[in-house]
Amino acid sequence: MLDDDLNQLLLIVTIVSGGALWLLEGVAPFFRNRRARLKHALLNFSVAALNALVSSILLAVSLAVLNYVRPHWQGLKGLVENEIAAALLLVVIYDLWMYAWHRLNHAVPFFWRFHRFHHQDSEMDVTTGFRFHPFEIIFSEVIRVPILILLGMGAFEILLYNLLSFPIILMHHSNIALPARLDVALSYLVPSPNVHRLHHSVNPAESNANFGSMLSIWDRLFGSLIWRENLTSLRLGVEVREL
Repeated sequence: MLDDDLNQLLLIVTIVSGGALWLLEGVAPFFRNRRARLKHALLNFSVAALNALVSSILLAVSLAVLNYVRPHWQGLKGLVENEIAAALLLVVIYDLWMYAWHRLNHAVPFFWRFHRFHHQDSEMDVTTGFRFHPFEIIFSEVIRVPILILLGMGAFEILLYNLLSFPIILMHHSNIALPARLDVALSYLVPSPNVHRLHHSVNPAESNANFGSMLSIWDRLFGSLIWRENLTSLRLGVEVREL
């Protein structure tokens, strides 16, 4: 029952936060003169709809595997007695996996072939946070199963991670112009919009950095965090020669 409530809350939070960010982009955009925003959003949402279907099917399979394993293996979760502490610990460690998986998508040519689809959006905004190649979704869902087993994660922890991370992911993809001090302050905890904009730069030296999804600590710990004061000349997307 709790999982169903979390799932409904996740849907509500995603719709409300995504919609609010999209409206704010029209009021206080970082990159101006964006036209055909609705057409751009509909294109990305059409991809997201397909991915949601694929992801829901694979998630159901993953949960079936996890439920089968759970009586025989508790994973890291079984070592922590307090359920709330265990859930929060698993969420943080799983975010480390998301950081590592993101780096792999840039470092391994086979994975980059599909992750590049996300970076090809040269007019990145909040809807880009939904834009991923379906094959990347498939690889992500399948490859993470051993990680979920190792950690002992179930539906609750997966939904909790999504509930906490989705609004942050949508925020740092958004085209909102935050006050400079606020953006810097945010970057100490989560990837701020300016931090993630650099990750979507056409310059590989910048796009191969700032990999954090929910927390920015991993980029700081592993030396992959970069910063640029002035982003007004930043070009987003992928160089044509890479295509």
